[in-house]
Amino acid sequence: MMEHFGVLAVALLIATVGAQDTSSNYLLTGHSTPLASSFAHQFFTLASQSAELANRTNTQVIQTYEDRTYDDELCDRDINLIRDSINNLEEWALEFPDTWGRLPMGLFWGHTISMGQYEECVAASSTHTTEIRGQYCLASLNITTFYQSVKKRGEEFSRISYKQTDPEVFELGICVPKTCSAAKTEKLLKYAITHFYGQDVMESDYTMVTEARCKYDAPIELRGIDIFAIIFFSLIIFFMVASSVYDYIQTRKGAPKKPLLIAFSVLTNAPKIFTVKKVNNPNVIHCLNGLRCFSMMWVVFGHGYMTFYDLPHINKNKFYTWVQTPYSMLVQNGSLCVDTFFFMSGLLMCWGAFREMERTKGKLNIPMMYFHRYIRLTPVVAVVVLYIMSLYKYSGAGPMWFKLGTQDKRCADTWWATLIYVQNYAFPYSICISQSWYLAVDTQLYFLSPLFLIPLWKWGKKALVPIVIVLILCLGGTFATFMLNDFTLFRVQDDHVDLRQRLTYYPTHTRIPTWLIGVIFGYFLFTRNRGRQIPMSKPLVLTGWFVAFGTMLACMWGPYWRILPDTPDSPLIEGAFFEPLSRTSWALAIGWIVWACYNGHGGLVNDFLSWGFFTGFSRLCYCMYVIHRIVQLVNAARLQTDTHFSNYDAILRWWNDFGITLTASIFATLAFEAPILGIEKAIFGKPAPKKPSPGELAKAAPVAATSASPEPEPEAKPEPVEVTKTEIAPVPTNEENPSKA
Repeated sequence: MMEHFGVLAVALLIATVGAQDTSSNYLLTGHSTPLASSFAHQFFTLASQSAELANRTNTQVIQTYEDRTYDDELCDRDINLIRDSINNLEEWALEFPDTWGRLPMGLFWGHTISMGQYEECVAASSTHTTEIRGQYCLASLNITTFYQSVKKRGEEFSRISYKQTDPEVFELGICVPKTCSAAKTEKLLKYAITHFYGQDVMESDYTMVTEARCKYDAPIELRGIDIFAIIFFSLIIFFMVASSVYDYIQTRKGAPKKPLLIAFSVLTNAPKIFTVKKVNNPNVIHCLNGLRCFSMMWVVFGHGYMTFYDLPHINKNKFYTWVQTPYSMLVQNGSLCVDTFFFMSGLLMCWGAFREMERTKGKLNIPMMYFHRYIRLTPVVAVVVLYIMSLYKYSGAGPMWFKLGTQDKRCADTWWATLIYVQNYAFPYSICISQSWYLAVDTQLYFLSPLFLIPLWKWGKKALVPIVIVLILCLGGTFATFMLNDFTLFRVQDDHVDLRQRLTYYPTHTRIPTWLIGVIFGYFLFTRNRGRQIPMSKPLVLTGWFVAFGTMLACMWGPYWRILPDTPDSPLIEGAFFEPLSRTSWALAIGWIVWACYNGHGGLVNDFLSWGFFTGFSRLCYCMYVIHRIVQLVNAARLQTDTHFSNYDAILRWWNDFGITLTASIFATLAFEAPILGIEKAIFGKPAPKKPSPGELAKAAPVAATSASPEPEPEAKPEPVEVTKTEIAPVPTNEENPSKA
């Protein structure tokens, strides 16, 4: 009986079963004839029968959900009218069953959703006096029993390995009158299933339709926060226009300009992004621009695959063979790019702090240092949080929006933690801006930095001993966490990815080792190497590059053989060693690249990484990092058609996401980041040359692409828009799915 139940259930769930005449041709579209063979059409006949039973038993109710009101009596009335109009072949009524999902292609390759036609459903309306409007629902139908009854191919024919499980749910798009509640719709749907297949077909305790996954076209009612957001963004645009006009007029007159009045001027701020000044300066590490930009592109690439996995692919099971390809290691081990950013953050923090203490004879204005850091980082983050909590919900709709467009719900209770940079500890499972965990870690390290920087300045190498001890203890903590929680080498193999992220990926104490390596490297670079190039023989240089590139290749592709189908799973201790050591090894390899390029041993690598193009690009990186994830989620959630899983398709989406993110970042930089820096400079004054505070260190990094010179020259005036660039670190997150390594 259970096997029979499973087969019948899946047949219904894909909504392609004919009526009761087994000799009739099963239909894929409602426009075919005879219409009686379409379950979508027959649903309304059966629902009318259910309504008659409900009227006789007097079980009709009125329900409300958020701003919607449902009435069972009106629902029954509308169902009956649709049924009669379908029988009369009226086009408006035929649109209701026409929008239902149909037989999916590739059911056995993971395509377990048939979305139907969302826009047609919500636009459907009656031509009668009685108004009837369509309501789209994405129903979840259990197909567990069916898959249990399928006779699997032998293991020798296995196409996929890690994490493949039989699907439990098939998602079907349906269209009903907007007067029908989710409970009423589910009752009617279950009645139809029971009518076709008997009492044993449906699980009475399984919820198929929920209010959260139903939507109809309703007038937009702006909330208070929506109105505030519209006014806020309108004012920002007004300030930009007014400030630019003032700037232009004063320029034409040759008159002096008030700094506060040109803070929002596009004419003033745009050149700060796109103008590249070529200058040799011992305080500038030019190659960091290229490293920063490539890491930013890598993070958009990695996060793009995370979102790409969740799309309605007709060949979704291809993912399980894709993870066994060398190419997939760029994504699975893509989190190494965050260690590049932690290393650069520590290096530049130490370099900048030492320059400040050199100017002030060993003193740091710590409160002002913290203040500058916060006001320079937070405006862009706050604007994105505001957008998510207000206008985000109007950015898209449809079946995939039910599944992916939930970022505003994550922010409802956690937004405040994002604005004070404690979200990695306070809400690790529901971070408002998912990638902002890095900003939390880096900000926490920034606040802790005086504990390391002041002893280094006062006691020099003697202070390295406790720093190295802290580094080793934190590495040991990550190792112990892996062993105690049975975390595996690869995330796709892990059964507790969310816990793994909370304990080993997001915490500051697991990320501090690579940051401390950057601090130590910055210490030696500043005290022993600044303003001069250290000579080295060609064989040693070649050996250094060979070891560095070999280390990076080992970190990226070293564990690849462990994920192959015929390879035994790695022991737990292997993953426990690899996770912390790969991070530190990667940071050391990046350290060699920086050192070699700074000392004139970089050759073509330094020429490329120091290319002037990366200077302008790097000034957009902070905004790109904060914005890119929401762009990816909106683009994915707006989909209403099936997709195809392949590397080529993923790269196409990467270019799409990257282009929109870049455009939005230019606007965000001009509208929020640059003006805040201009206002700060106007209020607190411009620092004297060669005297930047630690928070202003990143200004020096994106200067022109030329090799460092041992002969100091006057320092170029730092561009305010570049201040926060050391504080970005694009990193992949695994919150949604174990596949998102």
